[in-house]
Amino acid sequence: MTRLEPSFALIILLAACAGKPDAPTIQLTDVGFTLHLPAPMQQALDSIAPGFHTVRTTSYRSDVSQAALAGGGGLPALFASLGDFNHDGAPDAAVEGTAPGDSALRVIVILNGAKPTALEVARFASYDADAVGIYLTGPPAGQNGAFVVVNYPDESTLYSYADGGFEGTKIGS
Repeated sequence: MTRLEPSFALIILLAACAGKPDAPTIQLTDVGFTLHLPAPMQQALDSIAPGFHTVRTTSYRSDVSQAALAGGGGLPALFASLGDFNHDGAPDAAVEGTAPGDSALRVIVILNGAKPTALEVARFASYDADAVGIYLTGPPAGQNGAFVVVNYPDESTLYSYADGGFEGTKIGS
């Protein structure tokens, strides 16, 4: 009977983990910040933006980086924001970047879960790829499950998930 107990415990442990998707992460490396998406989330991103690549940290204008540090709780301007945007218990990712053959800067959200999906929530047709002035941050206090697209210095938009999609609300000046 004792030989079955460890096997039974392993089965219970595996069953408990089976429904939980892997989480995306943003890590600081020696060359800046790096986004790591689990394979299913990367596939969802690739399905709507093949070859998508995020904005390089070094591409942000110096005034944008300074403003982000000052206004974002000491965080640099980033090309990604993580959170549970659709309130399903799985961590999602909002990313900013471009795809080959497309000159627009796109903000895409990858909703994590059993079958991740990607949605484009914003598009900026005009931007300077070598001096980016648009970045992502987390939400203001009390706005869990949302993210902000800052188009410095002109405007900021808070994106929240509702009714199967994202709604943008202008905030600040």
